[in-house]
Amino acid sequence: MNSRRSRRVPASAKKILIAVVIVLLTVGSVATYFAERRQGQSATVAGDTRSPNRVDLTLLAQKLDPATMQLSTQLELEPQGTFSDSGVPSTDLTVYTTGTKGDAPVFKAGQMPGQVDLKLPLWDGTLADYPFDSYRTGVALYVATADGIPVPASVTFVNADSFFRFTNEETTADEGGASLFVHASRSTGTLAFALFAMLLMWLMSLMAVLAAWFVISGRKGLLWPSMSFMGVVLFALIPLRNTMPGQPPIGSLLDFGAFFLAEALIALSLITTVIVGYRVERSEDGPSAEPPTATTSEPEQPPHDPPTEIIKPATITPGAPGEPPTEFGRGD
Repeated sequence: MNSRRSRRVPASAKKILIAVVIVLLTVGSVATYFAERRQGQSATVAGDTRSPNRVDLTLLAQKLDPATMQLSTQLELEPQGTFSDSGVPSTDLTVYTTGTKGDAPVFKAGQMPGQVDLKLPLWDGTLADYPFDSYRTGVALYVATADGIPVPASVTFVNADSFFRFTNEETTADEGGASLFVHASRSTGTLAFALFAMLLMWLMSLMAVLAAWFVISGRKGLLWPSMSFMGVVLFALIPLRNTMPGQPPIGSLLDFGAFFLAEALIALSLITTVIVGYRVERSEDGPSAEPPTATTSEPEQPPHDPPTEIIKPATITPGAPGEPPTEFGRGD
């Protein structure tokens, strides 16, 4: 007995262990956030960055739309050296890019260069793979003067979409510009939320199945708390699925991997519980009664005293001379 008691963990030690686990999980989660933040702010640079007389192009990725298979970006131009006149272009500059539809944007001399919206095409990906979908995109940018003379240029790709992270695949530098290719995948926060929602759907469905098994196997009849729980969970998973980041379409991997199966199990559990419970209620035996929680025992009666024998007092009658006296009054 002493050895068993010595192996038990004190209550204070358990509390300390739980607190340490919570602190470690929090620190790990915050560290993951900062790592994802640094990766999201990282930039991909291609082209000529050493020439003092050049043009720096910045391509800011704003929103990746898998539904239209396009990446919305903004192009900014910053002249350097002889191509700059107090921060504005000293000569007309034309940017030729594979991301525009129509005429190439022209930045006039003496005017503050503005931002130009560009849409880049996506390939090698489909939204049906959510939350594990990934895509590839690329762009080529070339800068030239009004006379068609190539201008040394650099291209910097910066991500501003919090739902995706971009990694560099290939960069090439050419005369007057550069081309780059990047790979886009779901961010760590989006992926973690989607996996948590899928796990929650599975746990809710298993809880509904367990409640149905308890009611049916125990012949509890129409147990309203259990049926209410199943009905609430059945309709609560729908808004949870609709609030997924990125708005995945119906029929994605998320649905076939968790949502559809969870809804089917919960609905089947609810229907089975109602049908079996109704039959139990209509049967002759009825639902099984709950075992009594407490019993009242009658007070014990004290034992009866045994009947006592009533003895009459003896009466002594004097006898004849020379004879002993005779006793009367004894019970037979």
